[in-house]
Amino acid sequence: MALDRLTGMAVFRTAVEDGSLAAAGRRHGLSAEMAGRHLRDLETRLGLRLLNRSTRQLSLTDAGRVYLARCIAVLDEIAAAEAEVGAQQTEPRGLLRVAAPLAFGTGALAPAVHAYMARYPDVTLQMDLSERGVDLLGEGFDLALRLGTLPDSGLIARRLATFPLLIAAKPGHPPIRVPADLSGQEMLIYSQTATPDRLALTGPDGKVESIAVSGRVQASDIGFLLELALLGQGLLVAPAFVVERAIAEGRLVAVLPDWHLRDLPLHALVPHRALMAATLRSFIDSMAAWFGPKT
Repeated sequence: MALDRLTGMAVFRTAVEDGSLAAAGRRHGLSAEMAGRHLRDLETRLGLRLLNRSTRQLSLTDAGRVYLARCIAVLDEIAAAEAEVGAQQTEPRGLLRVAAPLAFGTGALAPAVHAYMARYPDVTLQMDLSERGVDLLGEGFDLALRLGTLPDSGLIARRLATFPLLIAAKPGHPPIRVPADLSGQEMLIYSQTATPDRLALTGPDGKVESIAVSGRVQASDIGFLLELALLGQGLLVAPAFVVERAIAEGRLVAVLPDWHLRDLPLHALVPHRALMAATLRSFIDSMAAWFGPKT
């Protein structure tokens, strides 16, 4: 059976550099006999003698001299490629392609990305912000950030954070004291949710109430609906990262704060778990540290 070609090339090169097959074998963890077998297998494959061998010395044939130059170029190129890839496994650098929901990108992601880019100046980031479900493998993305329940897939998922859904209104809105008061209210409907016309709220006692809601405005962009809520167009149900700043600044108020809507999980999705590059791993870890529970 033919032996490994690259090992044969390495043995050949080292034998020329060190002056003997025994020395070449020692450098590659081989016996002198095995080093000789690698050289003979290489010559058999080529159909040419590469070295003239005597008991005292080795000398290159004309063909061996030409082949040695090629071997050096190939082996050095492989070593350089391994060094480059190895460096990427330890120090984040290069291009990272990330897909994320538009609402999350505009509502929360920019400060986290800014901090990441400041920490890793050799990374170039290409973001695709949209509500569509991108094809990671087909479209060449390294990572997707997804909000909500994940469908079954062959992708590897890591849960990064959880955001509660909140109900918010412009200050001065007529009081909403119980979930039933939401019926008949003018709601701003986010059409990307699975059931935009129904809310399930859990009270302090654990009781769950399901309420049908409606509104004259539906939109696929939560940022647009936020602007309408700030203008007093209606009540808005949105993840905390969308409305919490406006609530903190007094431009919106929380509605039914003692009642809990469902939580919205944030996941990182990657095509493969094995051999995750340092750049990709560092981005996922940074997002988990930024958005995850603070201890």
